[in-house]
Formats: sequence, C-alpha cells, structure tokens
Amino acid sequence: MDIFNAIFKLIAFIFEQIGNVAKYYMCAGYFDEPEVPQELLDADK
Repeated sequence: MDIFNAIFKLIAFIFEQIGNVAKYYMCAGYFDEPEVPQELLDADK
C-alpha cells in the first residue's frame, strides 16, 4: 500500500505545482502594446 500512497502523493504534488504556476499571468512580461506608426494613423483621415 505504501507504493500506491507514494504514487498518489507524487501525482498530487505534480498537480499542485501546475496549479501554482497557472495562477501567474505568464504573458505579462512578453506583451507590450505596440506603437502604431503615424502613416497608418494618417491613412484613416
């Protein structure tokens, strides 16, 4: 029974770590709102 207990603890630990990582917004450091070139802004006028 100890082997099953160890396996379930390992699976629970893995899912716990996935949950801890998933609560952070990973794209915050990579996404920056791009600046629109002036030529594109003038094209609408």
